[in-house]
Amino acid sequence: MPYAQVAIPTLVHQLFTYRIPSSPFVKPGMRLIVPFRKKKLIGFCMALTAQLPSGFSEKDLKEITELKDTEPIFSEKMLRLIEWLADYYAAPIGEVCRSALPARLLQIKAGNVAKPRLKEEEHSSFHQASLKLTNQQLEAIEKLKTISKPALLHGVTGSGKTEIYLQFILEILKENKQAILLVPEISLTPQLIGRVESRLNQKIAIYHSGLSESWRHLYWEKMRKGELKVAVGTRSALFAPFPNLGAIIVDEEHDSSYKQGEGTFHYHARDAAIVRAKLEKIAVVLGSATPSLESFHNAKKGKYHYIYLSERATGASLPEISLIDLRKEKFIEGSQTLSTTLKEAISENLYRGEQTLLFLNRRGFANFLICQDCGEVFSCPNCAISLTYHKNPVSLLCHYCDYRIGIPGLCTKCQSTALKPLGQGTEALEEELQKFFPEAKVVRLDRDTSTKREHRHKVLHDMKKGKVDILLGTQIVAKGHDFPNVTLVGVILADTALHLPDFRAAERTFQILTQVAGRSGRAEKPGKVLIQTFHPEHFSLVCASTHNFETFSEQELKTREELSYPPFSRLAQIKLQSSHENKVEEAAYSLKKYLTKYMGNNIPMILGPAQAPISKVRGKYRWQLLIKAQNVNLLKHHLKQTQEFVKKHLPSQVQLQIDVDCLNMM
Repeated sequence: MPYAQVAIPTLVHQLFTYRIPSSPFVKPGMRLIVPFRKKKLIGFCMALTAQLPSGFSEKDLKEITELKDTEPIFSEKMLRLIEWLADYYAAPIGEVCRSALPARLLQIKAGNVAKPRLKEEEHSSFHQASLKLTNQQLEAIEKLKTISKPALLHGVTGSGKTEIYLQFILEILKENKQAILLVPEISLTPQLIGRVESRLNQKIAIYHSGLSESWRHLYWEKMRKGELKVAVGTRSALFAPFPNLGAIIVDEEHDSSYKQGEGTFHYHARDAAIVRAKLEKIAVVLGSATPSLESFHNAKKGKYHYIYLSERATGASLPEISLIDLRKEKFIEGSQTLSTTLKEAISENLYRGEQTLLFLNRRGFANFLICQDCGEVFSCPNCAISLTYHKNPVSLLCHYCDYRIGIPGLCTKCQSTALKPLGQGTEALEEELQKFFPEAKVVRLDRDTSTKREHRHKVLHDMKKGKVDILLGTQIVAKGHDFPNVTLVGVILADTALHLPDFRAAERTFQILTQVAGRSGRAEKPGKVLIQTFHPEHFSLVCASTHNFETFSEQELKTREELSYPPFSRLAQIKLQSSHENKVEEAAYSLKKYLTKYMGNNIPMILGPAQAPISKVRGKYRWQLLIKAQNVNLLKHHLKQTQEFVKKHLPSQVQLQIDVDCLNMM
């Protein structure tokens, strides 16, 4: 008699064996309702087996209560992907299953919710004839048609990578297959939708976390039935249930947004896309103007095909980039953000009727509020971080847990009234620009102003139509946008991420500067970029200012190899947190001792334990260890030992998470 091995969406790292009722026909990939710890839960049949678990008799097993499906909702290849993800990322397999489905399919009893309807006018229209492709674009498309392994499409900003994606997707559709186009953030999808639908001449599935559950479920069903043949979306679109998938494209493959940061399943959508493509035996394309060093290293070693686009599709030159040394050139009087050179350049751009984009990766009005008498800084009671001063609405806000208070009149420590906001954010920059350029149309775009999708769409639309003179914002303005009338880009401070305690700090600085600089001069008018910095000699800034990816990657990879950091090793972050400060510290040291004892001669480099750079978030104290191993199999061995520690020794008051190939060291 066969038994079902079932994944349950809990934090448990194992499958559970259930008896199969005599009448229903259970297949791997089906949803089941099963009894679990005095509850009935949705489970997923991963496999059938004739073997009883060791030490169990048939009467010890519980029986499946009900089948939710008549046919599997997970294909055989999707089941293999789920198993790989759970194994590689040391994640509970039931949680991986949960991540692959819309929430409505996880409910035992789904309510009667009205289904949304696709309408022809649902997305803003975008009419574009087929563009004349450059020789480099044509050569890239021909190469993609014949690839037998992952392809890294490395093209300078404005080189026409998106048009290559669309042409390649058209080739896939001719074969009656489907395609997935992954983008890093929701803000990039609206401008793509009309363009993709117009070029492909069909409706597409838009799939991201910002959708309502009704829409997610509708798109999921239409993809599963093959009624929609192209999905454009963020991380979760990787799991699109297409019956005949032909290609996966990962745009801006370097972007850290592809890495899941919350929960217990810390997967990287780019790397998972590579594995899914291998299982499906289809093409996968990774595109970027600033490839991650991991992907570039794989291309250099021959693991990936490498396709380079050195020219902009319009024939325009890359912008001229200058570094402004803030140690020598001070801010203008009345400003904490604008140097004389940058202010004059903005004035000249306004005079010519051309657009300016300003980048400052700090939200709010000021970084913090400080007492000038005793030096006390107002901090979040839940997180080890200062509260950011906001003017709209007037408040102090924590950007980690959203704790908010009104502006206090007195210092909580010495009762002084001498309180002053320090450090500049996007709100302060917006205020200064309105003061110095009162006739200009100034618009700010950051997380605070873009909470409503309609507002974000309007800002991007107005910018493209030339209705905005100066657009300022955080990373949201730096990526993927094509503003043909932007001829000046200003970086207010390039050093914000340069000295973070993260071995990727130089890489991220080079990437964001190159990306934001690439918004300038994309049409017929030449572009100019001014980067304000206190460290103009830093190699990442020098390489960015000369568009020199080759020199940057060579120097940075040499440093990584000397220090045995990725891509020359495998890294996993063990994160422990608890509301009990002493418990989490004790657990961190106990884990280090346990790992050292049980790893024998295969001891990797274990860094820590240490308090996390941000030692408290949402009321939980945080400690971490880093495990560095020379290969993935060795790393897996060490992580299994970590899971054994959790079962045997971890106090119930402490939570432990494993982040394989971690990107966030904070």
